[in-house]
Parts: sequence; structure tokens; C-alpha cells
Amino acid sequence: MKKYAISNLLFTVLFIVIFSPLCYFLFDYVVSFGMPPVAAKQSLSETNTAPISVNRDFSFVKEYADKVPVLMYHQIIPESQLEKHHYTEDGDINEMVVTLEEFTEQMDYLKEQDYTVLSLKEFEGFMSNQKKVPAKSVLITFDDGFKNVFEFAYPVLKKHKFNAVHFLITGLITDRTVVYDSSFLQYASIGELKEASDVFDYGNHTHSFHHRDDSEVSYVEAYDRLDVKEDISKAKEWLGRSESFAAPYGEYDTTTLDILKELKIKMAFTVEPGYADPTQHILEIPRYAVYPFYSMEDFIYILEKKIDVTEQGS
Repeated sequence: MKKYAISNLLFTVLFIVIFSPLCYFLFDYVVSFGMPPVAAKQSLSETNTAPISVNRDFSFVKEYADKVPVLMYHQIIPESQLEKHHYTEDGDINEMVVTLEEFTEQMDYLKEQDYTVLSLKEFEGFMSNQKKVPAKSVLITFDDGFKNVFEFAYPVLKKHKFNAVHFLITGLITDRTVVYDSSFLQYASIGELKEASDVFDYGNHTHSFHHRDDSEVSYVEAYDRLDVKEDISKAKEWLGRSESFAAPYGEYDTTTLDILKELKIKMAFTVEPGYADPTQHILEIPRYAVYPFYSMEDFIYILEKKIDVTEQGS
């Protein structure tokens, strides 16, 4: 009898050891792909996630920057995981996607060439004329809050001890971290935001206004003032901070700027190409989008501030 009891016990233990992980993965698969994502019940402000506090002393530097390139990315995906929906009808990679291989090469270059990747706090000091930064300085930004940025870009940035700013559509941040699958357009979870807060500062990309109306006008410009202010304010409260804002599609008007002032947003970024310098409007800071069709020479050309913005805009 004792012999059978031991056998039954061993069988039960083995069953739990073998089948529990399978049951978990099956459950995770069903939840990940069988159910629509649920918006995070908890806001970032409720997690007590502190902004990046990096603010280095550059007083020893021999040469300072009079302008700084601000880089803009959206999605980072390994080339092997690109799906049909990541390509245009012409067979080119969607311009919102930079492959992980390209991104890694670009970040490696910044490291090897001793570029100073600024924190948002340091960049704010530069833009407000309260801080000088090294001549080879750069600010890295991401828009939207896609999960692939946390999955693939975050480890690269962390490896190099770089900081970056991530502008979030706060209403799309999800409640639960799921398995990454490039077949879907996935947004980050509140847990991923917390885990990556040693690299990312989080900025305001509206709460639920990242849309265009039937006339292809962005909600930020199409809706009336009160609605726009309420949405940006909601994102601000969700984030628990008001340092930075980036308008969806880079579309805004003077009413938007007035709202940002009222909400005490310190800096706002556009999608207009150009180098950031302290003489510019603090709520209209230009950025350079990094596209998948850029070569390393193009990337270096931006970093070395060789683009004539006057000619580019003419």
C-alpha cells in the first residue's frame, strides 16, 4: 500500500512539474491573442515611477554645442520578424519601422564616437540656457508606446547606458504584459513602463486623440479647445508629470500651444526637421525622424549637423 502511495505522489509531482508550464503558456496564449488588450487600470503616476534624474556636470568639457539633433523613432523590429503589414505596397519597409539591426548599428556608433546622449532633464537645461552640453550631444525620442520598443530598443539603450524620451498614447497602455508577436500591433503594458523607467522618460502624446477625422485632420486640430485640453490634461495626470509633449502626426495650431502653456507643459516637440537650439520656441522643438531607408552615412550626416535646414525648408 505504501509502495502505491509513493508512486501516486511521484506521479502527481511529475504531472504538476510537466503540465503546469504548459497550462500557463496555453493560458497566456489565449489571453495574449484570443482577447483584446485591456487599458491599464493603474496610471503611471500611481506607480510612483520617478522621472530620469540624470543631470551630469559638463563644466570640464572643452567644446559646447550651440544646437543639438533630436532623433525620432517609432518602432524597432528585427529584420527576421518583419511581417507583411510592415511593408508598403511598393515593397519598402514602412517608414515608421527601423530594423533592430539598423538601430543597434546607430547606437553603437553613438557609443564608439563618444556622443553624449542627453537625458530629458539635461536637454531642458540646454534649451532654457541654464546648462551647456558637449558639442557631440544628441537626444533620442520615440513616439506612441509600441511594445517592440521595450522588447528590442530598451536592451540596446540599457547596454550603452543611454536615456531616451518615449511619448506615450496613454490610453493605449495595457493592463497586462503579453508575449510579443510581430503579427500584431502591440502597445506596452504598465509593467513594461515601470521596468524600463531606468532608461525611458515618459512624455505626453495625448490620452486618446491620436486619430484623424473623416477630413484627415488630426483630432488635436479638429476638436474644440475644451476637448483637446481635457485629453492632454488626462494624459498629463496619467503620467504624473508635465515636462514634455509631442502632438500626434506633428499636427498642432496656436490653440494647442495656448493649451500647453495653460497646462504648464515645459517642452513640446514637432516632426519638423531641424536642430534644436535655445533660441527656438520651447514648445516647437524640431526633430529628425530616422527612417529605414537611411544609410549610416545619412545618420552620421544628421549627427554632424550638416543639413542646411534653410535649404531643406525652402
